Amino acid sequence: MDLDIRHLRLVAAIAEVGSITRASAVLGLTQPAVTAQLQRIERALGGVLFARDGSGAKPTALGRMVLGHAQGIVALHDDLLRDVRRHDTGADLSAVRLGATAGPMVAGLVTVSRQLLPEADVSLNVCDSDEELIELLAESRLELGLTVDYPGYELPIPDGLSETVLVVEPVFVLLSKDHPLAAESEIPLAALAGEQWFPGDGKDIRMRSQFRDACRRAGFAPRRVQRTNASVVFSLISQGHGVSLCRATTAERENVVVRPLAGDPMWARQRLLWPTNGAIADQAPHIADALTSIYESETTSLPTYAAWRRSRAQVLP
Repeated sequence: MDLDIRHLRLVAAIAEVGSITRASAVLGLTQPAVTAQLQRIERALGGVLFARDGSGAKPTALGRMVLGHAQGIVALHDDLLRDVRRHDTGADLSAVRLGATAGPMVAGLVTVSRQLLPEADVSLNVCDSDEELIELLAESRLELGLTVDYPGYELPIPDGLSETVLVVEPVFVLLSKDHPLAAESEIPLAALAGEQWFPGDGKDIRMRSQFRDACRRAGFAPRRVQRTNASVVFSLISQGHGVSLCRATTAERENVVVRPLAGDPMWARQRLLWPTNGAIADQAPHIADALTSIYESETTSLPTYAAWRRSRAQVLP
């Protein structure tokens, strides 16, 4: 079998995202198709390119050597296509500025943007707030933005911006594995009325508003909400000093478990925003589809969230 650019791009994609499952989402292929194609490439080259285990795929010594050539060839190929495209159309996609607030889909945004826009110099601006992110997009200082909002507490989107909702997910709770409620499959918010709450940095006013309204509906006011840096929340919770809200995609750590809240009293949405007449407006839907595919594949490795999704399969739209 002769190697061509798509084979080299597949190898480079697996190395970049560290997983055949994630690479299949980025490439827009099924996982079996990527696995079969990789096996054909390995047979053609006479050796295994990636060591695969439960944690992902890591290049072998042969794989690192092949990558050293493949990445350079792919880059030269993409440079050629970029220059031809500019010559034919005059389009300028030399720089694509991404924006996001901190979250689990940020790395995927960079990955799929570089895969789908190989001719562009992709950069990332991590914003302190969604308000700042939307302002930068409205001023055309970013081409694409990944933002989080909360149903019922949304920020208005200015004229001139387009959006698509990537995912809507419930808000879960973090607590120590030794907490009396840790054995429950779902925890009523009211059962946590007396807890010390750690909301992380506490910068998101809309999330705090949703939390306080949910507590009020549950019949209590959270009297002990302590503001602390997000970097120490897990260690505090692991030693039983309190609990915290978290995204459904949060992975459990040593001595800390993730549990759904009974009745799903709080929700979060991930949205992709872009200037309607921006340079990559036509590519934004494709980036959104690839991001959603990555999200779907990664949720299967989160037992608590996967179980929650199965339990809601008959009632969610």
